[in-house]
Amino acid sequence: MLNSNSIRLTVATLLWVVTVLATLVFAYTQQTETFDPDNTLSQPNWLSLFQNTVGLNAVEGDTLYIVDENTCVCSARSQAHIQSLTDYAIEQGVKVVKLAPSMALSSLIPAQPAAVLISDNQELAYAGPLSKGLACSSQNGFVELVIKNLRAGFNSQFVNSNAKGCYCKIG
Repeated sequence: MLNSNSIRLTVATLLWVVTVLATLVFAYTQQTETFDPDNTLSQPNWLSLFQNTVGLNAVEGDTLYIVDENTCVCSARSQAHIQSLTDYAIEQGVKVVKLAPSMALSSLIPAQPAAVLISDNQELAYAGPLSKGLACSSQNGFVELVIKNLRAGFNSQFVNSNAKGCYCKIG
């Protein structure tokens, strides 16, 4: 049989668990947002605009542009993922170019850390965040799969506007 002390301890434990879970859910919802709520990545001629804005001429080979500047907590959390993605891309024969966010770029890419992957034949393979979730980790990454598919001869032309995670607005 349960005595009154056991009941109090059980109730206190349950309240503690509920409080911790509620705090975690609140923290997650406060720090996650949609990467591109205004569908900036879906504007007509986006790829041409991107290439013109950053002054890119046609580059031979698949090229991954990583847009990031370690200036906010979300960006700081993604540094390990950026390094592993960079290493993976290079291993796969993909050129990697790192771009700092700018006001001009903010009209095309709403947040960072972000990636743009352009195939060898100058087609968009991916545009969007590096990953989803609070940690921006490689476990939730999008770009690695797109590179793998591109290497297998499949270009998904994936524009990822709806991902939710920890992102820093550009601009």
